[in-house]
Amino acid sequence: MTESSPISSTGLSSATQPSAAPHFDHRSSGLGPQGRVPAWLLSLLLHSFIFAGLLLGLSQFQNGASDVENRSGGIVLVNSTSEATEYLSEGDVEQASEQSRTADSPPPTALNNELPPDLPGMETTETMRSGAGDRLVDSLVGADSLIDLPQSKLNIGGQVTTEVFGIKGTGSRFVYVIDRSKSMAGYGGRPIIAARQQMRESIDSLKKHNQFQIIFYNEGVRIFNPDGRPTMYEATDKTKEQAKEFIQRTNPTGGTDHVFALKRAFQLHPDVIFFLTDAEGGFTQRELRMLGDLNHSSAVINAIQFGIRPGTTPSLAAVARNSGGQYIFKNIQTLQINQ
Repeated sequence: MTESSPISSTGLSSATQPSAAPHFDHRSSGLGPQGRVPAWLLSLLLHSFIFAGLLLGLSQFQNGASDVENRSGGIVLVNSTSEATEYLSEGDVEQASEQSRTADSPPPTALNNELPPDLPGMETTETMRSGAGDRLVDSLVGADSLIDLPQSKLNIGGQVTTEVFGIKGTGSRFVYVIDRSKSMAGYGGRPIIAARQQMRESIDSLKKHNQFQIIFYNEGVRIFNPDGRPTMYEATDKTKEQAKEFIQRTNPTGGTDHVFALKRAFQLHPDVIFFLTDAEGGFTQRELRMLGDLNHSSAVINAIQFGIRPGTTPSLAAVARNSGGQYIFKNIQTLQINQ
């Protein structure tokens, strides 16, 4: 007889009693109660999917934009003169403008690149080719010449021609240098009387825009200065009358210093100097060279010599010749004068 298994208090044997289910701890697995996924994990997964979708969409947008060709904008003109409306592009307008300019412009002629054919007996010169000859260029006054030009050569006020004892001088500024030494009173005062007479007539011939000065000299100088200024004066009617009175009341006396008087005349920068003297003593070669160096305005010196024998003072003729002026000898014994 087989021995039976003992029976538990529940009425079941140990062999037939079901085994107990294994125990699962939800705290150690990371899951929520009853096996649910936590909310924070679901939120993380959801935001990850959204972010990935945005990245994918942005990359597709950029790739699509790069595939679009660049197109230039412009102004569209509408030609409404015809029955059908016509739209013109910028290229059409430029082409039409070019055609219009070509139609309006005359074809180039031979005048632009070639000279006209030579006439019989005439040859083409360099003047024709350049349009202006060298003579025209040479006649123009350069800026450097205006700077270096002496004051008298500017001919301010215009030029006039006057004369003393038949010697003519042309310019705008005149200086009369008259010897008043004692020897000029010889022969009954004929030299000084003749000099006064000629100077009055010469000054009368000047125009009011011309300028003049009178220098009487012996060892020193006596200068015409009606207002106290020993300078050049305009030849107005009033000044002319004052000059005539100055000439008349100046009398010969003393010795002679030709060089000092001419130096004073050069300081006035005249165009023309009328130099009247009996040439007593004359000039040395050194004095002639010095006078040439002091004549900065390149004044023309016209020399008139009073005497009884011509050729006795050749240095006076040299003074005139060196300046480009003229020299004349007047014999005081035969000189016609008006008292």
